[in-house]
Amino acid sequence: MVPNLADQAEVPENRAAWLVLEQFTRPWLCAFSDSDPITKGGESPFMRRIPGAQGQPHTTIVGGGHFLQEDKGPELAEVILRFIDGTRETVA
Repeated sequence: MVPNLADQAEVPENRAAWLVLEQFTRPWLCAFSDSDPITKGGESPFMRRIPGAQGQPHTTIVGGGHFLQEDKGPELAEVILRFIDGTRETVA
């Protein structure tokens, strides 16, 4: 999560959030863009540190920018719908 440098004011809140996320066992999906220079590689900590992210169908959407939901909204929606359909029984 951003920010993550020690001298940034929001770091304590982000560290607290990670303590919660590291206990999150429900299904977690990462869907990032291949064309975002700001968040490139940002999915890795989520996939590594969140238990619910293990074994999920994470994806990279081709051609989306930093505002993935605006640049590739229909594609992102399809990814999310497939994820919901695929995990429906595990969270019911």
